[in-house]
Amino acid sequence: MKVLGYSISAADNDSYMNSDQHEVNICRCLDFVKNRHLHLNPTFKLNKKNYDISYTWDDFLLVSDRFKQFCIDNKYTSVSFIEIPNYPTKHLMTVSNITDFDSARRETKFLEFSPECNEYNEVVGATPVCLTIDSPLTDNFFRTNIEFGRGYAKGPIILVGVETAIKLKAQKLKGLYLEKILAKYDWEKS
Repeated sequence: MKVLGYSISAADNDSYMNSDQHEVNICRCLDFVKNRHLHLNPTFKLNKKNYDISYTWDDFLLVSDRFKQFCIDNKYTSVSFIEIPNYPTKHLMTVSNITDFDSARRETKFLEFSPECNEYNEVVGATPVCLTIDSPLTDNFFRTNIEFGRGYAKGPIILVGVETAIKLKAQKLKGLYLEKILAKYDWEKS
């Protein structure tokens, strides 16, 4: 079985970064999806603080100082961090390396297309992850080119190379879950 890398899942921290955007049409909240680093709520309340990595209900990926330091120590230049308001030890993590998700093979559903902004309000069918490439990801962090979810709560799937996953597992980070990304041939057999 050929493993291309791992997708990252994280614990739910039982919080909203911007609950006022819930159920807002995609065209009116597209900036929240594309520029989430500009939309950190200054009165944000984090309900579950003990995770090293977690997601808000509206798909903001939050990491601890420990997770951030791991990325700095390993020189992962594809990740960046912004301190979360009111929580100096928590950071919004974004990833700049983009890899193509194979939506046809995964049978991803694109729902409620809006010609006004040329976006789908909802995209479902992210896991298990299927990539268009068939070679392993390098030791780094990546994000899918497609964002999944609904409305402003859409976000990419975060991926890591096999070597990165091994290093992450060794850290025993609270809230981190990793799922294998299989090569096309192995995925079709499973």
